[in-house]
Amino acid sequence: MVTQQKRDADDLFSYKTTAFFFKNTYFLKALRIVVLALFVYAIFLGYVQPDKAQNTFTTTLFWSLFWPLFMVVTLSTFGRLFCGICPHAFVGKYLTKIGLKKTPPKWLKKPLIGVLLLFLGWWSVYYIYPSAYKTPLSSALFFTVLSVLALSFFFIFKEMSYCKYICPIGTMTRTFSKISFTWLGTYAQSCQSCKTFDCTKACSYNLKPFSFTAKASMSDCTLCMDCAQTCESVHFKLQKPSSSLFKKFQTSRAEVWAILLITAAITITMSFHHALSQVAISDAYFWVRAGKWLQNTVGIEGIDYIGMSALISALISTLGFAAGGIFVASKILHVRFSSAFDTLCYAFIPIFIIGGLSHTYEFFFVHHYSTILNGFIQGFHLPFEAVKPLATKKDAWLKIFGILNYVAVLWALLIMAKRVSFFNASRAARIAAFAFASLLIFFYLGLNLYRSYAFATYGIKQGGHAHNGAAKTLFASVPKDKALLLQGSNEGVVCGMPLDKHFKTNHSATLEGNVRQYCSLHCLTEDLMIKKLPLQNIHVVDVSTLSFIDAHNAFYVVGSRVKGTMSETSQYAFAKEEDAQAFRTKNGGEIMSFEHALKIAMKDFE
Repeated sequence: MVTQQKRDADDLFSYKTTAFFFKNTYFLKALRIVVLALFVYAIFLGYVQPDKAQNTFTTTLFWSLFWPLFMVVTLSTFGRLFCGICPHAFVGKYLTKIGLKKTPPKWLKKPLIGVLLLFLGWWSVYYIYPSAYKTPLSSALFFTVLSVLALSFFFIFKEMSYCKYICPIGTMTRTFSKISFTWLGTYAQSCQSCKTFDCTKACSYNLKPFSFTAKASMSDCTLCMDCAQTCESVHFKLQKPSSSLFKKFQTSRAEVWAILLITAAITITMSFHHALSQVAISDAYFWVRAGKWLQNTVGIEGIDYIGMSALISALISTLGFAAGGIFVASKILHVRFSSAFDTLCYAFIPIFIIGGLSHTYEFFFVHHYSTILNGFIQGFHLPFEAVKPLATKKDAWLKIFGILNYVAVLWALLIMAKRVSFFNASRAARIAAFAFASLLIFFYLGLNLYRSYAFATYGIKQGGHAHNGAAKTLFASVPKDKALLLQGSNEGVVCGMPLDKHFKTNHSATLEGNVRQYCSLHCLTEDLMIKKLPLQNIHVVDVSTLSFIDAHNAFYVVGSRVKGTMSETSQYAFAKEEDAQAFRTKNGGEIMSFEHALKIAMKDFE
């Protein structure tokens, strides 16, 4: 064991501040206890307050803080930091010490199991049954089952087998952390005389940190820092981003499938379903047409057939471009397809993890910032006012994050060029192989270019949001001189949407004497039911006269074929029941009171 070590300038352990955050025993244990407490409290709250109107903390912690923000941001920068503070791993380290310490059977020692659990158990359900995990109760049930599975594995099997093989995010984080700019290893000169191997003895995963650099792989290291707290020879260095991907290392078929399945399920499917499906001509896209055909043919309640079709289409496209391109590349290079496939697929890592930052950062400013803070305010009954988002989707400066999509393309192409060079072939063969092996990267580039073109050319379909700040003429839209602006601004107080473009769904209310005007019942519901603001004098625009009327006396037509605002379920209000009935006869829907329409609007938040 080394007790004193002269550290290099690029070693984060050589600085008091970073050493405290990444290595200090007491700080890390306190942090893990806090994360565990939040985890348990969120599950508990999900059972005692299963309604999202009362409890936004549970869904906020799991689906706004842990996954899209902390996970994606840390993986692309410092690596597997989330695994280092994971509640399951924290408890598991103690359980495995007193457990049965059995060796997992061969059929369980397959990291692909965790990858498939993530793809099938989460992302497939997310698109096919979009409301499955959106309530506090369903989130609590999901993590209860996952916790029982994890803790059972920790108790029965040795060497943190759950993290290595079964954990849904274990293989994923190990794979995508290769893009980061940090590296845990040891000072080779100090290790030469070591005979105690304390760093390995301290590792619950039975890893050998002194071999990481030579292998160009950190293996299953979760950055728990137990080894660093045991031996001073361990370092945590800054390095060139994704430097290991420019080197040869032992590939893993499970990692390759994690790259392809996650890229398909998140990056490509979201481009299809959450982006292009909002274009005015989206009904012409093949996944939308297929989804609608399935809806009309099968029609099981609760299934999002367009989401399912988008997922299947994305999976076929991703595997087709990746495998097809690499197959041709393997023929050009005169190597086995399996060898080329396992080597070259690692170049696709930036597509998800770097390209995903574009969506993550934008959503932080327009959604996650306020959602997280308001979730904590509500969950712990803190004496603070609800906070507003830092930006709205119409803010032009948010477009700067779109640059990351093209950074991802360039990054992936650079890695592909290097990894193609690992094969012995002529320069011409390598260039040709590079072109074919990069087909998935070019497909991703094309998607981004086409998305910008489609929104600029065709605009957004009724009921959606335009990426370019403009929209096609909507039923709810009126000329600016016809829109009564009660608050002196043409921006919805919650979402920032132009009020005149959605005036026929406008609502208003007063808060402490100040008028608040909303583009829709959806946004009013967020303030009234989610943020629990004491709103008074709630009014809605009468579609027939374009005048504000008392919402409690209005007749709402809910669920008509006319696209609404901010919701898949449209809501239009009328002062006279006969006007509402005439609208319903022409466009369908159901006539109901404000109170009933409010309950329907709440389903958007479940």
